[in-house]
Amino acid sequence: MRKIFLFVILLCWGIVGFTQDGVNFEHLSFKEALDKAQAENKLVFVDCYTSWCGPCRNMTEHIFPQEKVGDYFNSKFVCVKYDMEKGEGPELGKRFGVRAYPTFLVLRTDGTLVHKLVGGRDADGIIRGVEEAFDASKASGAMEASYQAGERGKEFLLKYLKTLIRFYDPLETVVAGELMDQLSDKEKMSKDYWFLFTNQNLSPAGSNIEKYLLKNYTYFCKSIGKEEVSKEVEKRYVERLMRIFKKEEIMTERQLKALGREIDALKLPNNGDLQSYVKIARGETKNLTSLVSVCENEFFKIKALEVPYIHFYDRIMKEGTPEDKERWIVVGEKLYVQMEDGEMKKIIKLCLDFYKNNNKQN
Repeated sequence: MRKIFLFVILLCWGIVGFTQDGVNFEHLSFKEALDKAQAENKLVFVDCYTSWCGPCRNMTEHIFPQEKVGDYFNSKFVCVKYDMEKGEGPELGKRFGVRAYPTFLVLRTDGTLVHKLVGGRDADGIIRGVEEAFDASKASGAMEASYQAGERGKEFLLKYLKTLIRFYDPLETVVAGELMDQLSDKEKMSKDYWFLFTNQNLSPAGSNIEKYLLKNYTYFCKSIGKEEVSKEVEKRYVERLMRIFKKEEIMTERQLKALGREIDALKLPNNGDLQSYVKIARGETKNLTSLVSVCENEFFKIKALEVPYIHFYDRIMKEGTPEDKERWIVVGEKLYVQMEDGEMKKIIKLCLDFYKNNNKQN
């Protein structure tokens, strides 16, 4: 009898010892979770994760098991988690616009969104973030509903845009344009709205926001600071010319000349390097032999920007004449000797070694 009593005591101790103090994630289908939440008068909390996501694992192993996190979530939510690459995950990810991991959803029992959070955080951070679901001025679902209902006030659009940015939502580009339409020129050039011009998801190449920046470059330099504005504008021109190098954007010789004049008029700090880029792009519009000739001159004038040697390597090695290839290798050897950038030296050396080894085999 004593042995049986001792066994029961040990069994109970074991059960208590393994009790989960943290968040109680239940193994339910999405519909089952909604039904259970309705029956218990709760909301649904969904952890959207993937097996390879490090921050997701940290939340699972270190944050959700904490007692204070469990106390908060278990009293208010039916909690479930879904791998976004398995089972119901992909469909739910598409339905709720899950584009980064982890993403956390707070849902009503009819499956509509109350609030969304993106990214891992500590115990206090996840509680604070989810608390926003109960504040209509902060809950993303409420903002989305207001936007869909036609709300376009400046303060609202600014708040909603910052929410969309956190969610990597493609609608951010549209809302950024709508916000710009609400701003005065003074506001557009203020530090408060400078983020519109430095986030290329909000102001992609060719957008009205980018055009406004380039058109008003001088005024932005005065209000934001020349160094910061010049850096942003140069980055945009470099990226455009790189797209031209890669044939992702096609420009004629005449258009490239006009682009060179446009850049020159701004008197950017690295104007000389950018003009070399333009000349290289112009050489590319003719033929590979012409491109090699231009690069032989312009590569060694570039001082601050990346020398685009590897951008043309494959094409010249595949499509160039034997003379073009030999000249390109000579250019690479000269660059290797002069190059100070250690990573770029390694890449050029790999190109040269590959060419030499390939020729030996042939």
